[in-house]
Amino acid sequence: MIRILMYLVVVMQIAPAFAQQTDFVNFISSSVALKVDVDTKTVRGEVHYEFQVDQAIDSVFIDAKNMEFDKVLLDGKAVKTHYDTEKLWLISDFLPNTTHQLLLDYEVVPQKAVYFVKDHKGNDQIWTQGQGKYTSNWLPSFDDVNEKIIFDITIEYDSDYEVIANGKLQSKKTTNGVTTWKYDMIHPMSSYLVAFVIGTYAQKTTFSKSGIPLTYYYYPEDTLKFEPTYRYSKQMFDFLERKIGVPYPWQDYKQIPVKDFLYAGMENTGTTIFSDAFVVDSIAYTDRTYSNVNAHELAHQWFGDLVTAKEGTHHWLQEGFATYYALLAEREVLGEDYFYYKLYESAEQLDAQSNGKNATAVLNPKASSLTFYQHGAWVLHALQDKVGVENFDTAVQQYLNKYQFGNVKTADFMNMVAEVSGEDLTAFRALWLETAVFPSKEALKLLEKSSFIKKYLNLAKERTQPLAGKIAVIDEALDFPVNDYVGQEAVYQLEGDVSPQGIELYKKAFATNNIYVRQAIATTLNKIPARLKKDYESLLSDPSFVTQEATLYHLWTNYPTQRKEFLDQMKDVVGFSDKNIRTLWLVLAISTPEYEASRKKHFFDELNAYTTKRYTTKVRQNAFTYLESLQLFSDQALQSLVDGATHYNWRFRDFCRKILDKLLQDERYRKKFVVLKKHLAEQQQRFLEKKLLIPQGGN
Repeated sequence: MIRILMYLVVVMQIAPAFAQQTDFVNFISSSVALKVDVDTKTVRGEVHYEFQVDQAIDSVFIDAKNMEFDKVLLDGKAVKTHYDTEKLWLISDFLPNTTHQLLLDYEVVPQKAVYFVKDHKGNDQIWTQGQGKYTSNWLPSFDDVNEKIIFDITIEYDSDYEVIANGKLQSKKTTNGVTTWKYDMIHPMSSYLVAFVIGTYAQKTTFSKSGIPLTYYYYPEDTLKFEPTYRYSKQMFDFLERKIGVPYPWQDYKQIPVKDFLYAGMENTGTTIFSDAFVVDSIAYTDRTYSNVNAHELAHQWFGDLVTAKEGTHHWLQEGFATYYALLAEREVLGEDYFYYKLYESAEQLDAQSNGKNATAVLNPKASSLTFYQHGAWVLHALQDKVGVENFDTAVQQYLNKYQFGNVKTADFMNMVAEVSGEDLTAFRALWLETAVFPSKEALKLLEKSSFIKKYLNLAKERTQPLAGKIAVIDEALDFPVNDYVGQEAVYQLEGDVSPQGIELYKKAFATNNIYVRQAIATTLNKIPARLKKDYESLLSDPSFVTQEATLYHLWTNYPTQRKEFLDQMKDVVGFSDKNIRTLWLVLAISTPEYEASRKKHFFDELNAYTTKRYTTKVRQNAFTYLESLQLFSDQALQSLVDGATHYNWRFRDFCRKILDKLLQDERYRKKFVVLKKHLAEQQQRFLEKKLLIPQGGN
């Protein structure tokens, strides 16, 4: 036993430097049976793996975080194991060219990767997020993305709920109120792409032009939001199949919104999970659509799921491709101007990053998301221009076919493009992939192939000029039919100028009736002159929650004597799913002494209630922001703040901690927290106790 343990220590220390387990062992397929307990937040599973040994080895490992194993059988017999809470090692003399069966019976309370929440109606909702190396927190699997396996998943759960997982639904069987859902996969994937969702959903299914089932999930109460949320889905799917030239590689495609998701979306194989903040009605669609996330996660089904980068150095092969092909899909439905404006926006961001400390090359594994996503997309746009669309498309098609269900490096793709096009891409690679500075001059030349961008940039050159020197240029930019982006730029350049000439230009901008031009007025015209008051008031009725929010605030600020009128007009408007208008309205109503004085406590209680975990992190964050500005935290809100400071979503958690740290500098709040501590859950109590030990003025 001592010899074995010493061997394991050596293997774990030096093996990664020389070889991966995949060089010796090939896991082929897996059958997973799960039972999920929402009360104890426990996952119990039985997993069958089949694997082949290609070269002799005396141990095989599986990644498994903090699990309890009741049974580990190799080829139906007990096997020696070593478990360090991170990896389970199977210790045996594995001979080359042999096939083995492994059975694992386990139980785990996942520390991450499985999230137990309550949906907007208080129903249980459970979902996974495995990207990175997290699936091994709930499923004995493989953190190495180079290990690709066929996963078939069976899940038992309460029959009142929908259970969704990777693959095609093979069967549903209900016994005594418990339904067993069986999903089948026919192709291998990396473990980080294994996923499931349990929740209360309705669904609709359509079919792509090629016959792939496309299933869209939504909350039963969101029937009217279904169409705006999933608008253009089928059209973009059909476009991507056509453009990529490789058939969609999986049996079906499902999309599921979940509450408080960690990211915008995640491209689990055939099963995209996305934030329900993108579930929108027809008004919210104006400003916040799912279309880009939709197309991005769909593109990943080829770029990331079908072919997966071998390591972080080549991460752009996933994110750059998904970003660019999503943009191509959006061009199909939203037009050429949208496409070029988004490229222009990202070029501006990348150019700014190049001048800062965060500048990194695309092939730097520690590059920023902006680099992997946007710079990566620009690499492909420039490459397509260099070799021609036909050569580019052919190379992508051959690249995907050659490496399907495998792992790739940048050289695999670039060599394919060079082979198809006959071009020497050495200089291109050095400029676009290996240099930290974004090639902005080359990008500008590509942008200027768009007549729209030329017009936009000609207007943008006038930004430093005083209004008197560019009145004619702005006036022309607002001529009918006004372009969304050119019109917005014209308004931005007015910069709140309410001289006679400025007012006339604002009048013309209002009269365009372009929703985005009018939005630019709403968000930038802080001081509203009497001559524009009537025009500005009309913005309250524009079909844009961004416009309505800005307009309400600016009117309330500029015209105190009419606050009641503005508040009455907007009292029933909620806004986005984050309740942006409702929370602002409550603050303004509370801050208007003469407005419904008898209902002030009701308004205050409602605003504080939005801090509780019944609501999404976005709603809670809005409420906390306003309560901090008012310095009117209720005891309930203070407890919710501590809860938020221990939330699994790091962005929301950090936001809450910053507010909490500020409040703890005030002796009044410190005393309140001491009293409230006993009402908190154990985890929150421990966290707050540590905070209270820090003296005032500390961090």
